[in-house]
Amino acid sequence: MSEFRKVITKPGEVLNFETVFEENPYLRTGVPEKMGTVERFDYETSVYENGKTYKKTAYVYLPYCYDKDDKDRKYNVLYFQHGNTCEPAMFAIGGNKYMFDMLFDSGENDPCIIVFVTYYMDPMRDADVRIQTGMAEAGDGRTPGIPCNYYKEIIEDIVPGVELKYNTYLEDGSPEGIKATRDHRAFSGYSRGGGWTWRMFHYCIEYFRWFCPTSGGMPGGDPVPAVGGIRTPMVQPADEDVLNYITAGIKKNPDLPFYIYAASGGPKDGAQMRLQMKLLSEQPGFSYGPDPKVNNIYYSLSDYYHTDYLIPYYFWNYLKILFKL
Repeated sequence: MSEFRKVITKPGEVLNFETVFEENPYLRTGVPEKMGTVERFDYETSVYENGKTYKKTAYVYLPYCYDKDDKDRKYNVLYFQHGNTCEPAMFAIGGNKYMFDMLFDSGENDPCIIVFVTYYMDPMRDADVRIQTGMAEAGDGRTPGIPCNYYKEIIEDIVPGVELKYNTYLEDGSPEGIKATRDHRAFSGYSRGGGWTWRMFHYCIEYFRWFCPTSGGMPGGDPVPAVGGIRTPMVQPADEDVLNYITAGIKKNPDLPFYIYAASGGPKDGAQMRLQMKLLSEQPGFSYGPDPKVNNIYYSLSDYYHTDYLIPYYFWNYLKILFKL
């Protein structure tokens, strides 16, 4: 056991490394003047090796300045995976959308496209199970009989489908084309989606440069499926397992730059993540700090409780760093 695990932290305290979290003051100013739009993106995927084709939906947030006819202006893309029991429309439709408008209304953050995705195969069909336990049919390894191939769905179906439709830096939807534009692509997730973001770093570092796991540490080994419809607790992985899993993609691609911006709330939110971020910050090859030109890992800690609805607050901090090269 690492020495830092013997330290008992106070509420809001981080283990021996600096962290800065900034509130978004504009969320208190009312309705934004500059409003983006949201479009539904329907697609099909057949990456799950069971002979089935699934019809799925993502939601694409386009910032206020997006003009489909202005082909000269290209946009970076941030993909977001929600947490357990949730679904992608919760941010894209209704009262939550204005919080994303507020990310760009002030002019402090550069506008980007945000894509809300889901590991659930059909979150609305399975709404009762999803809301009650979160264990609706999903592709992130939590459903027995369905392999953990959600990362393939993202790379093969979602990224080329979205980015070739909108004004992004992607011009060639092949794997090589996606790799060539990784500087302009980020992946983030919250809670169960935060755990999935670590898996994206493991599987897809060639396709994304920026990773923002939130309030979800990396589960050890393969995801633990539900047993009898009951959510099985994740086991705290050993330090060696964490390092081997997270650094696997780096070892395969030692020349690829990357940036991990992690965040979590108070002492009951993301405790596992705090341990993992401390561990990573001490490893060779990781440079802790908020400047992506010289650093590649950072962590911010708020006093928030655990809920997906606070994600726009975390985005306010991410977007001051993402894509800044």
